[in-house]
Amino acid sequence: MQAAGVAASLLALLAANGTSLLDCVCDYIFHVTGPPGSNYGEKKLWWTYCQYPRSYDVYVTCDALAPPSGAVSAVARLIPASSSTSRWPPAWGVACGGAVEAVRDLARGTPDELHSWDLCSLIAKDCIHSSCVRGWTNKEWDAEILAMDRLRHSILAQLLKAARRITRAITARFQCALRNTLSFIQSSGLNGTELQAKVALYLEHLSSYWRDSAQLLSLSVDDVSQLLVPLAFEHVGNHSNGERLHVWIKDMERVRDMLHTKLKGWVRDVRSLSEQIPYYKVEEDKKKPGKYILRRPVLNEDLLSFHQEHPSFRGSFGALCEERHPGASQMFTLADALHSLYHYNLFYEIHPVGVDRFIDEEWQLEDKSNAILSVDTYCMQLLANALDHPTCPLEDIPPETIRQREQCRIQLWEDMVQRSPHIPITSYLAYTQRANVNLCLLAWMTVNSFSICQDVPFSMMQSVHDARCYFDSPDDQLCLESNATDAICSVSRAILLVKCRDFSFYNRLEVCSVHLYTNGSNSTTDKLSGLDGYAKATEGTLNYKDSLSSATLKYKDFKIDSLKPLEISFIAVNIIFRFLTAGVYIYLPQLRNLPGIIFLSFQITGIIQILCSEVLYRIAGVPDLSTAVLVDSALTLLSCIWLNSFCYQMYASVRHLRLPNDPLPAETRKVFRHQVLYALIAWSTLCAATIALEKTSRYHLIHSRIIFLVGIALSIGFNLICLGLLGYMYLRTKISLNDLQIYSNDEFASKRQLLYESVKATILSGICILIRIGFHQAQGIAQIVYYVHIATMVQGPLLFVFFICNEAALPLLKNRLLACWNPHIISLEQELCPTAERNLARRENKQSVTAESSL
Repeated sequence: MQAAGVAASLLALLAANGTSLLDCVCDYIFHVTGPPGSNYGEKKLWWTYCQYPRSYDVYVTCDALAPPSGAVSAVARLIPASSSTSRWPPAWGVACGGAVEAVRDLARGTPDELHSWDLCSLIAKDCIHSSCVRGWTNKEWDAEILAMDRLRHSILAQLLKAARRITRAITARFQCALRNTLSFIQSSGLNGTELQAKVALYLEHLSSYWRDSAQLLSLSVDDVSQLLVPLAFEHVGNHSNGERLHVWIKDMERVRDMLHTKLKGWVRDVRSLSEQIPYYKVEEDKKKPGKYILRRPVLNEDLLSFHQEHPSFRGSFGALCEERHPGASQMFTLADALHSLYHYNLFYEIHPVGVDRFIDEEWQLEDKSNAILSVDTYCMQLLANALDHPTCPLEDIPPETIRQREQCRIQLWEDMVQRSPHIPITSYLAYTQRANVNLCLLAWMTVNSFSICQDVPFSMMQSVHDARCYFDSPDDQLCLESNATDAICSVSRAILLVKCRDFSFYNRLEVCSVHLYTNGSNSTTDKLSGLDGYAKATEGTLNYKDSLSSATLKYKDFKIDSLKPLEISFIAVNIIFRFLTAGVYIYLPQLRNLPGIIFLSFQITGIIQILCSEVLYRIAGVPDLSTAVLVDSALTLLSCIWLNSFCYQMYASVRHLRLPNDPLPAETRKVFRHQVLYALIAWSTLCAATIALEKTSRYHLIHSRIIFLVGIALSIGFNLICLGLLGYMYLRTKISLNDLQIYSNDEFASKRQLLYESVKATILSGICILIRIGFHQAQGIAQIVYYVHIATMVQGPLLFVFFICNEAALPLLKNRLLACWNPHIISLEQELCPTAERNLARRENKQSVTAESSL
């Protein structure tokens, strides 16, 4: 038979019977001729498929090997045996015998298809399309099935057989890909056209290798997810019956899900890499003939190195879970060992070699260490609580907690997309809603092992792709590969690992190297200390997080235990004195002039604001925080607008030399209605704009707060102008009196009166509101903001003292109260009114008598 015909017939025979035929040929070579075979064909098949590592290395922490650890013996069962368990001579079938003869007929002149790419692809495809795993992909293990030894052994044997076949397929695929790489290295001396054809074929084979590797790894992950529970039951399990066994199975399934999530992101990265390989460019180095340059995109195989070599489930959660879940450390040790087996043995990284140097696509993400974002404070508190009080992942998580985590992932992503370094704060409630946080710190707190991204697969390719979309295309989020729920996790991982290296480091672990041999034995010989462990936060990161917690999050609700009685007392006093001030203005007719009614409106608005923010929200918890912030900010703006009307009336009265009591009641009511109309038009317009912006889209939160802040600032600016004009007229009048040399024994204004008027002007200007808002803008001094908030509660007593306890209002109030106590007491001021009424009545009587006499 011709050499080409031999190879073609053998490939056809293998394609029809799959790798089981190859196993039969390998057994023949191992038992009869001895490896690597006696002739050329047997040697080629041996080195192409039959030969695989004699031992596999697994790295686990040395303390994990202490008895009664069964992780090593459990993992050893996944290692392929050096030969089939069948005894020689087997009952050779027609197909196997024909394959042996076809292999022995191969000669050096045979086309290289058998031991090159076609055979490797055939082996991988046969394993990929095999149905050995599919029957158990959705197997759920329970106590009854595990207790049935015959059924458990039967299913476990099928799963272990599938795992070993996948391992051998991965090994064979790697060897063929390596040969393809070596073949490309030897392609020097080709002309341009031949080189391009060689490069295209090389990249095609390389992409096919990564694609097959992704599929084989996916099969391995699915397989290990099914066999982990029964494997753990036989080696590290709890063989007690009843409720304890049900709890153990439930815990083991959660460990399985954690390992599956970890490996699933790895599979996705390998699959993504196979899609990026065709974009590689290989060209000859013009400066060094015979050398090659590889131009790679940003998404290249270097990103695979970011996968943690040791997830260290045991190191992160072992001690945390052991108390309430006995045996948890052994479960996590088995998961660590399986991950190590996959990383070091069942996954082979083929880097494009044969090139002198790599030139990667330039994408330099600027340093984000000092970038600041304004984010939701509640979500930051959730992240901080997860780090300060971590929970064991084996615990039952309430549905409400899961929903809160997903909502915070969405909220934090919206905050990140918004890219606002600082959102203006117009109320102390808004201060509790937003927190300024470092971008790298936010990324670390988000993707920490104990945080809200535990269930999101670690895919570095996807993370860098999403980060490029976020930074390079800020207005086009359609390029994201992650959904809105997982985007914050994906982008934060890329930010933390690519540009925030100072926020975490890889801890050096003391691990032991366990050699698992294909003959079923194992040995622990090496103790290594140079392997990177799982990422841990630096001391600076922890200090930064602690300062954030103590400065902002600790006081986000403005509830300090030691000051809570003082706070409640101040709030109560404020409300009482505001009610007293409003009651006096309603009670005394002399104060119900136009400025008095406007000031009463200001007081009522302040009372409503305190009741809404201090009583309803702080005590009753209604409405929600964002609505409470809108109401508080809107009422702050309305208070400033009332002060605008009051200050304008003061200015108009002095400007036109008209006392506040001069207008008749009807005229006063008419002017007041106009003032209310003007105030409500301006106030409603601003409030409608802010509510429309904030309720339609969270992205416009900063714009709504800016509108409030600008409105308050303009309103207070108008008050200062009016009060400044009043001061200017006072100084001009005083100077004019001095120029005219008009002297009087009465002082123009005493120092006490000037002090009273100055304090009243400061209160009416609203400048205290701006000072309070200015304190709210500061981050990192939440405790001082809290003290300022308590100090603002003395506004009620101040209003009472400076607007009631003065020479005009206090005597009126005093006499009115005395008259209620003793009606016969008539003051001099009250006597003037009855006397004038009697004189007017007498005059009217005289006029009527004169008119009657004339008739």
